[in-house]
Order: sequence, then C-alpha cells, then structure tokens
Amino acid sequence: MIRRGSELSFHIEDDTSPLLEDAVRRVDSVLASQNRAISYLVGQYRNSKWSQDHMKTALKILNNSLNQGGKVIVSGIGKSYKIASKTVATLNSLSVHSALLHPSEALHGDLGIIREDHHDSLVIISASGNSPELTTLLEYVPASVPVVLVTCTKVSALSKHPKVKALFYAELPPNVSEKNLYGLQAPTISTTICLTLLDGISIALSELHIKDLEVRQKRFGDRHPGGAIGLHYLQDLDQTRRLSGSNGSNSEFSSTEKSVSEASSESVYEQPNLQDDDFGDANDILELPDLKLLNEIKLSVSKITLPRVPGDELELLRLALMYDFLLVMNADTSQGIRTKNLLDIYRKSKLQEDSWDEILWKINDSFIKLSL
Repeated sequence: MIRRGSELSFHIEDDTSPLLEDAVRRVDSVLASQNRAISYLVGQYRNSKWSQDHMKTALKILNNSLNQGGKVIVSGIGKSYKIASKTVATLNSLSVHSALLHPSEALHGDLGIIREDHHDSLVIISASGNSPELTTLLEYVPASVPVVLVTCTKVSALSKHPKVKALFYAELPPNVSEKNLYGLQAPTISTTICLTLLDGISIALSELHIKDLEVRQKRFGDRHPGGAIGLHYLQDLDQTRRLSGSNGSNSEFSSTEKSVSEASSESVYEQPNLQDDDFGDANDILELPDLKLLNEIKLSVSKITLPRVPGDELELLRLALMYDFLLVMNADTSQGIRTKNLLDIYRKSKLQEDSWDEILWKINDSFIKLSL
C-alpha cells in the first residue's frame, strides 16, 4: 500500500535537492543565533549591575534555604517544565537537595512538596513571565517560602508579583528572538539561554552549599555509581588509593566498585585535545542580514561616522534621530547600526527601567562588524 504524500511538503528524491541546502542553511542560522544569544548573556552578566545584584540576592536566598535544611523546588509549564526537570536532576547530582513540581499537579495535592516548616525555597521558570499556571500556583505558596523567577522578560506579571524576591534574568535581544528569526515563537533560543543560565547557577549553588572541593567530588561520584561519570570517578578513586599504598581489598572499596572500575578499562573515552583555533571566530563571516545592512549603508546618504559611540545620552539620541545609520570606525574596529534599531533598543530598555549604563552596553552590543 502506498501512503499518500503530504500536501504541505515535497518528496525529496536525493541529497542534491536545493530544499536540503536551504534546510542546512537554516540549521547554520539557528546555531549562529544560539551562539549570539549565549554571548549576549555573558555580556549581560558582565555589564549589568542590576542583573548581578538580582543574581546575588537569588543565590543568597537559595543557599540560605539549603543551609537551614530546606530544599530547592523548581517549577515551570510546557518547555519550562522540561528545563525544570533537567535542573532538578543536575542539582541533586551535585548534592543540592531539589524537587520538581508541576504547577497543575500542585493544585491537586502536590503542594505538599513545599514545606515552609523545612525552610524550602521555590524557583519558577517562565520565559514570558506571564504563565497563568504559575501565577495561580503562587496564590497557594506560603508567604514564608521565598520565590525566585527565571525569565527572559524583565517586566512581567510574575516579575512584579509580591512573592517573587529576585530574578535570574536571561535577556533575549530582539535580533535573536524566535519570532523575528522564524516568524513564530517556537521555544528554542529562549530555552537554550534559560537552561544555560540554570546550569551556571547549579554549579555556583553547589559550590556555595559545599565549599570543600574534595567533599563535592566525593559526593558527586557517590551519586553516579552507574554510567560513564561513575566509571571515571571509580577509576580515579582506585588510582588514588593505589598511589597512597592502599590494599586492593580495602573494605571501603567494595567488590562492586572493583568490577565496575575494571569493566571501564576497555571503554574509557579520551577527550581530543582541542585548541581555541579549532573553533574559529564566529564573527569572521557576515550572515545574510548583516550583508544586507552593509549594502544599505553603502547606498545611504544619511549616515555619520564617529570614532566611538557617544557616552552622552542626549547626544546619542540626537544623532539617532538625524541619521539612518551610525558608523563607528577607528584603528580597532569598523561597525555599524541602523538608528531605527538603536532607538528600538533605547525604547524597550526605558520601558523596563534599565540604567543608562545598561542601555549603552546593549546599544554597543548591537553594532554589527562591517567590512567597508
């Protein structure tokens, strides 16, 4: 029986199809956008005092909850629930007591996971900051349980909620938002930066909670008796004991550990010695939107070239209103920006009450390297 073909797609006969070429280019574009978003996140936490201060407050809340015998509960809806699940798994593997809570199941009995008398804390994940399921959940969270929000939106219903004490903020710049890239808001880049940020937070929190590296390593190994991580840990442990003169029959090193360690000898994977040069420079190649910008700049008569971006707010706005393009050229760089984009950044930043230093950093970050 021959299945009927789809009316929405084409059957591809071989690997030389231009449709596949387009698909490969799309994958490349998505990877480049993911890279840009993470690079922006790095810059955000290096330059935004507001983001740094909120992170410090949030880490303090979670650390003190753990220090008093509580646990970190993580919740989200949709793709954010998947991120919550992975984060809980990472935290528990690092000996940071954590639990997963689905906001809908919480209203049908799972609220019992939250123990205010045990000093628990709650982390909620919402890229938009407007998830109604989480807003409803917060109505039933005890007032004494501190809540931290992971979000891509600085000003939202959840960020303004009185029970939310701090934000882990992963800003998603418009030039790499899913809506602008694909024409639809498929959670891809937003989920990447939220998950990446939470990975960093998990490591930082584990180091705050357990200061001694050897203790962290021992507990991490104890929680991975199976799989490659456990195998490598047991090998390292075995080698350390042999170097220190321990007898192979030491009762601390069980027969199970021995068999697992021996079995791993044939399956050890050696990491390749990669150098920084192997990865190249992501900014060496101009993408299609950047090439379009370059061409528009060359044809435009409404542009101004400066040695640096003005640090004065009024002067920068004056230039943005007078010209279509702002170029910065000196011995170190050649870059440009559409002043319409600059003003969009300024407007959005003002609406979310960013400081001028933050706005200026975002504008500088939005310049595109050019080859004129």
